[in-house]
Amino acid sequence: MPSIDRVSKLFKALAHDDFAGAKEAAVQIAAVEEQKGHFTAARLLRGSLANGTQGIGAPGFLSSALSLREPVIRLHDVALRLTTRTKLNEVVKEFRVRDVLAGRRLRRRSKILFHGPPGCGKSLSAQALANESGLPLYVVRFNAVIGAYLGQTALNLRQLFSFAEGTECVMLFDEIDALGKRRGSSTDVGELDRIVIALMQELELSEIRGFVVATSNLPDTLDLALWRRFDLDVAFPAPTSRELKTFASRKAQDFAVPYGHALTKRIAGLRNYADVERAVEDEARRLLLRSV
Repeated sequence: MPSIDRVSKLFKALAHDDFAGAKEAAVQIAAVEEQKGHFTAARLLRGSLANGTQGIGAPGFLSSALSLREPVIRLHDVALRLTTRTKLNEVVKEFRVRDVLAGRRLRRRSKILFHGPPGCGKSLSAQALANESGLPLYVVRFNAVIGAYLGQTALNLRQLFSFAEGTECVMLFDEIDALGKRRGSSTDVGELDRIVIALMQELELSEIRGFVVATSNLPDTLDLALWRRFDLDVAFPAPTSRELKTFASRKAQDFAVPYGHALTKRIAGLRNYADVERAVEDEARRLLLRSV
């Protein structure tokens, strides 16, 4: 719980209509909560600050909560295990023949959870899914979704899912852990449990025209009941050393970088595709700068 001095400072600022002072006091309270290890509470407090000037159901909510991206990557560009690639190709095909499935009273899978360690292709695959399906990609901004008032976040989620019900798109909840953590944690506030429940209800009741994709680097922290609200969960396992070497070789060809001692030394000890790709780009940049 924040100290009475900080709370008193916040109340005094509010009493004198000192918005800047109130915001400073609130930022300090959030920082103290984070130092105590109350990370979710700190995130909620900061999210409340970000939404402080936005009323419930404000007209500009969707424009602030959704970031439109124009993906160019295709599924064949993403390093994936065969089982993962097969599942993604299946959901793309389901979308393309959705009318045929509907005619047979078969539901296509539209709510998908990607889970696995960082840097293994989850976000890239969401972009590729949008591209392969010919759909726009919208990335959810969590700081605009998590509201300051009781029930505001649930209403914000309803607006997001209403948009997904009326618009053919891929809506990406990147790192859904921010909203879907397991309920009952002693360090969280009760409102966060309500957020998880609201998210589960939206996933269960909404009829999505395109896809809702969620990614998680920490699947063990997700609420167990949340998993059942997805039509499909797709694992993105950490790559083996052999897979990383194959990936590095391919990227070296893309950037016209010799796959020799220098690059081998750079990628030694790396554990995911994202870090390897960055290392290859760094080597390509170094060689180019040396030649000009």
